[in-house]
Amino acid sequence: MPTSDDWYTGNKLEVRALRRRALAEAVIAARTQLGLSQSELARRAGLSRSAVVKLETGESGFGVDRLWDLAAALGVRPSALLAAAEADEEALATLGLDNQ
Repeated sequence: MPTSDDWYTGNKLEVRALRRRALAEAVIAARTQLGLSQSELARRAGLSRSAVVKLETGESGFGVDRLWDLAAALGVRPSALLAAAEADEEALATLGLDNQ
């Protein structure tokens, strides 16, 4: 069952936004590198264009199934999108890991 945004307050909302932004930027970079429009990515991934827009703006999160569908549509492994998101130092810091 999805968790309500009401549960997230203060810092948790900021962390969620940072993580969503980092992953959204990874998808945008992969999409633009392929020269795909949001509509074409949506078609290839079996999503609506509005779903892609929400993902790319951080308005919506990525579920595991959606991540796999997007990766397949972009011709990359899901781990490649996550690795690109991890390259965002601010997002990576939200994990609270020491230099890992």
